[in-house]
Amino acid sequence: MIMDLILLQKFFNMYSWLVACIVMVFVTAIAHFYQKKFGVHTFSYIYIIPIIVLIIPVMQLFPYFSFQAESIEFLGSFSSFIASYFLYKKMVGVK
Repeated sequence: MIMDLILLQKFFNMYSWLVACIVMVFVTAIAHFYQKKFGVHTFSYIYIIPIIVLIIPVMQLFPYFSFQAESIEFLGSFSSFIASYFLYKKMVGVK
């Protein structure tokens, strides 16, 4: 029973990071579209970095709930937030 809960927790953890990665793929596509459509340089190629960092927890390169895994998950979340905020500022025109 406990093993099933641990397996379920690992599945939900992988699923959540995979969904976050897919969301960043859409943000990258929006940045690329905005750059082509309006001619505003959004650095859409930089958005690939959060996608790569968010894929690392899904690939299970580090054991779950270790310091390395938690720090990489934080780095992926933080970099995707910064990239999304930068795109928001570009699209809305906030300076």
